[in-house]
Amino acid sequence: MIKPNLHRTRFTLGRLLSTVATALLLAAFCANALSQHVYYRYINEDGVKVLDHSIPPEYAQTGYEVLNASGQVVKVVPPAPSADEIARNAIEREIQERYARLKRRYSSTDDIESAKQRRLRNISTNISILNGNINTLSAQIEGITSKAADFERRGEKVPKKILDDLAAVRVELTIAEELLQIRNTEHQEVISKFDQDILAFAKGEAMEKISAAKIQ
Repeated sequence: MIKPNLHRTRFTLGRLLSTVATALLLAAFCANALSQHVYYRYINEDGVKVLDHSIPPEYAQTGYEVLNASGQVVKVVPPAPSADEIARNAIEREIQERYARLKRRYSSTDDIESAKQRRLRNISTNISILNGNINTLSAQIEGITSKAADFERRGEKVPKKILDDLAAVRVELTIAEELLQIRNTEHQEVISKFDQDILAFAKGEAMEKISAAKIQ
């Protein structure tokens, strides 16, 4: 009866296991390397699709696809936005931000219009008061000037009080006229500001509805 060589058997089994482990490790390494091997597909200046290991920077701006070694698309990079698109996106963001601020104060464009009319009524009331004051001061100046002219026609010196009164009323008139100019300017600014708010609210509301429709 032949006895098995246990030492030789263990040695052979050890070499086999080592070989299998090495093969598995090599297979895993190759699979990992294969998975990391990518290609880039882009369209060149002649309108032809190109598949390469790299992509020139000038074509990267026009968009491209990333493919794995099996030819599967793993990533799609869209074209970089143009200057017009960047400007349009900036305008849209500004409208959205303004719309968000307006929504915290108003529920509709009608609310904004109502607020506009209230503000304009207050300013118009102030303008009416100033116009009345200006008419009154102008009449006072005319009366004081007439009194001063009477003294001059008689060859008499105009009393200091009359001159002081005339100077004081003229100062009041100047102030009233400056305030009237400020209020008239404010009137136009309020119209412009609220009209812009109404337009921004309407645009923002429309953009919001479009976005909601896309989600649905």
